[in-house]
Amino acid sequence: MITRSSRHLGAALLLAVLLGACAQTPSQSESRPDEGDPPPVSGAPVVEPGLLAAAAPAPVVLRPDHPQAYTVVPGDTLWSIAQRFLQQPWQWREIWRQNPQIDNPNRIYPGDVLRFSHDASGKPQLEVAEREETPLIKLTPEVRVETINQPIPPVPRDAVESFLTRALVLSEGQWNSSPYIVGDENGQVLLADRNRVYARGADFDQLRYQVFRPSEALIEPGSGRNLGTAGIFMGEALLEKNGDPATFMLTRTIAPIRPGDRLFEIEPERELYSFVPHPVPPDTNGFIIAQLNPDVTQITQYSSVVINLGLQEGLEPGHVLAIYGKSREITDPISGSTIKLPGERSGLLMVYKAYDLVSYALVMQAERAIRLQDPVSTP
Repeated sequence: MITRSSRHLGAALLLAVLLGACAQTPSQSESRPDEGDPPPVSGAPVVEPGLLAAAAPAPVVLRPDHPQAYTVVPGDTLWSIAQRFLQQPWQWREIWRQNPQIDNPNRIYPGDVLRFSHDASGKPQLEVAEREETPLIKLTPEVRVETINQPIPPVPRDAVESFLTRALVLSEGQWNSSPYIVGDENGQVLLADRNRVYARGADFDQLRYQVFRPSEALIEPGSGRNLGTAGIFMGEALLEKNGDPATFMLTRTIAPIRPGDRLFEIEPERELYSFVPHPVPPDTNGFIIAQLNPDVTQITQYSSVVINLGLQEGLEPGHVLAIYGKSREITDPISGSTIKLPGERSGLLMVYKAYDLVSYALVMQAERAIRLQDPVSTP
């Protein structure tokens, strides 16, 4: 179990590697809008994801030095571009407009020229004004054509890729209902690349599957609430023949696979990186419960962390939350009474993967020291 004193997720996440840089982006310090730490999320109302009442958007605050036009370069992200135009990058949806005269108007590619303007009502807007023809490459011997140019991601890929594509947090029921490997024809206990194995528990209709093994339960500090069980990525399996059991060939294994390990469909990368920055609903409160890189002692910009908010609280990829230091009590030097000092804002994070009760998030700004159990809330 992961307890209050834990500094990382333990064995379930030791295989992931955080590759992000650690440069910090300065931002104006803010005080918490309310006193004290946020209430435990276990007491928050449960709502269906996507059904939260939309609050009226805050007025858009532009950077006074924003450009009138900007040419996208390799290495840009949605967040970095939003920072060029907005004081609050999570307001991206309020200014972005899709140009119907270009292909894939909802995507931004290196080489695109972004144009800033105002619409007929005076609202600021940003759109792709010019797009170079996207180069194509023909792949052989397969009859397939793909673009060389890829759309820019919302956040740096190297900071989140391992956790985005090779991580799972599921409830006990979800683990128990997932398809599983039953073994191979020789009865081996440990299985590896090129082993042909059999699996059951689903009607398999994809070519590639990921293999995971359930590991440690994630326990919410303080309440003891079970937030789900993390999974260890073990490798991949290629479907050879559907049936009961279905036949698979193991590939890309990073550790011995065993009968009982679970199979999961691979989510298309295009969908994994399709989120955009936007604020969480008002009065969203939680805290950081773990960091995903066990080899790093400090939480800095581009650190991946786990927060105790998930789909059940309405979170989704792209949601931006503010991070605050803990409030503390001091003695008034004149009256001798005890007063509580509010926690100062220490940074911003963006959710990139949401599970039922927890989410993985990337620290986008680190203005002060960030620690485990620091509160997070609506920016």
